[in-house]
Amino acid sequence: MNDRAHHPITGLDAYELAWDIVSEHLWSVLGFNAIWFGCVLLGALSLFLLCVITFDSWAAFLVSAGLLFLVVLPLWEAANILRYGARHGRPEPQGTLPVVNIIIARILFLLVVIPAYLLFLLPGIYVHSRLALYLPALVRSTNVNPLESLSQSWLLSRSRFVGLYSLWIAVVVSHPVSLLPFGLGLVLRQPVNGLAKDLMFLSCSNRPRDGPT
Repeated sequence: MNDRAHHPITGLDAYELAWDIVSEHLWSVLGFNAIWFGCVLLGALSLFLLCVITFDSWAAFLVSAGLLFLVVLPLWEAANILRYGARHGRPEPQGTLPVVNIIIARILFLLVVIPAYLLFLLPGIYVHSRLALYLPALVRSTNVNPLESLSQSWLLSRSRFVGLYSLWIAVVVSHPVSLLPFGLGLVLRQPVNGLAKDLMFLSCSNRPRDGPT
């Protein structure tokens, strides 16, 4: 594992390695992520009771539930990086979960990526792939702010779009799988996604950038 961390890996390699880590610590991963899954369900249920039962508004529920998932999913992935990111001799993430920074970075990420997708699919994929490493950048450094995490991801991914694109493919393919049954697939999808991004971040950080400076 240490040898591979110092050599270029593709997103598919990172996804495979992430699955190896999850399978090796399966019961711990299942227990930890089941707690996250239960908290998300509890949050969604609370929104349902407030919006639908109390105010009879399905529109408000769908919007608020969508915003909840957009915020919670990166926090969930980051929690797995913090908990399992130091396995197999990899450097240990720094500090505690930077909740506020992750939420701000997520909003900035969406403000950049969504318009890129609306312009056309290919620009959206390109920008999404280049900015995909902002989460481990935040988790692994105590002095990186949200804007710097996006900038760092963009810098580290320079001349590595193909590798990050394969990670984008793996993440997209995992989306429908995570919805079955009843969204329980998130219990495995979230730790794998987080650890795969972390592995790609470490791989990009451990070798000089390609292309002109």
